[in-house]
Amino acid sequence: MNFKDTKDKYSFDDLVEIVSLLRAPGGCPWDREQTHQSIKKNLIEEGYELIEAIDGGNPEKIADESGDLLLQVVFHAIIGKDSGEYEINDVTDAICRKLIHRHPHVFGEVEVADSGEVLKNWDAIKRADREQSSIAEELRGVSKYLPALMRAEKIQKKAEKAGYKFENEINLSVISDDVAEADSAPERDCGQLLFAAVNFCRRAGVDPELALASYTESFTDEFEKFENGEN
Repeated sequence: MNFKDTKDKYSFDDLVEIVSLLRAPGGCPWDREQTHQSIKKNLIEEGYELIEAIDGGNPEKIADESGDLLLQVVFHAIIGKDSGEYEINDVTDAICRKLIHRHPHVFGEVEVADSGEVLKNWDAIKRADREQSSIAEELRGVSKYLPALMRAEKIQKKAEKAGYKFENEINLSVISDDVAEADSAPERDCGQLLFAAVNFCRRAGVDPELALASYTESFTDEFEKFENGEN
């Protein structure tokens, strides 16, 4: 295929072929040098840039950033194919089978009343797929590579679904006192404080990861005013 000519619209197959050509002999030296390890951080960066585009609400930007994230998936698949590990059709096959398997209310005979039952069935099927015999094993299965606040929130939600009762509502004045003493607090105390703050956010219906990101942005604006002598 001649990619020097501009097409009205490129397809997913075009993307796979373009990346394959970049990795092929005579292609791009940089692309040919890459491995799963060398480009893995790009997945995180592109994912967050897509989130930023979604929050910005510009459809063209969302599509553009979605393409950057999709490129990473295809890139890994081409690397996998080059090394005889797997190829892009294994990726699409795996996700299609997973979607069919975990939606028995759509592709099977299971009946559900609402989205709550859908999520309950999804969790049960997921535990069975992973051969997790207990909720504790499910909690341990939450990826340790997630941002700490996000991981804490997911674990709390799963524990609460299973009937775990968090003993105390969070007292903001206590948190303030703990923060004031943080200089002498060991790592476990600081972790407990953050875990409690995540629980407070969750009960308030606020995503702690996004809340911290938003407040950090606000602080940066306030600091700029401070630096410029506006306060």
